[in-house]
Amino acid sequence: MTRLRLALVLVILVGMTSSHPARARAAQDQRPAVNPTAATIADFHRRVDDYMQLQRMLEGRLPKLPKEATPQQIDQNQRALGMLIATARANAKPGDLFTPDMQRLVHRQFAAIFQGQPGQQLRRYIHDEPHPVMPEINKRYPDTIPLSTMPLRVLAQLPRLPEELEYRFVDSHLVLMDVHAHLIVDYILNAIPEASPAKPPKTGAQ
Repeated sequence: MTRLRLALVLVILVGMTSSHPARARAAQDQRPAVNPTAATIADFHRRVDDYMQLQRMLEGRLPKLPKEATPQQIDQNQRALGMLIATARANAKPGDLFTPDMQRLVHRQFAAIFQGQPGQQLRRYIHDEPHPVMPEINKRYPDTIPLSTMPLRVLAQLPRLPEELEYRFVDSHLVLMDVHAHLIVDYILNAIPEASPAKPPKTGAQ
């Protein structure tokens, strides 16, 4: 009787041991698939966080602006911070924050919201006239161009930013701007798609 019980225990133990790999594979198969859009946005946030660590460290080296700072003092502070950032990011290039995946995501989302008549209205709301100026990394947002309006419908398609950064447009290009330095951190060329030609009205049968 004792031998029979021992044999049963051994059979059970062997069965449990042999089933472990199958259970492990099943657990792997049940892991949720990674959402590509969520992964792209998470990567963008990590890159923004890395930039903000650098920006805040450099800004901490500058004298603090007085509470009642004059426009001249603000401008001087912006330019001083911009020079520090440009030096620290001397090798920065387009795509460092707006990665190719992020660029494709923005182009895809903007292609949808800038369609048709609503899209035409959005374009006019953003800027009345085109500004044929190319954005440049580590350069000031052009002083000759008024800050573009950012409609809520556009901002709703974009990841949220810390208060030191803003999305703006230079012509059809989406710009990531450091507000404290008035500096272009990164950009996406032709983020606003070209307007589709208006379709001719249908005529009745002759």
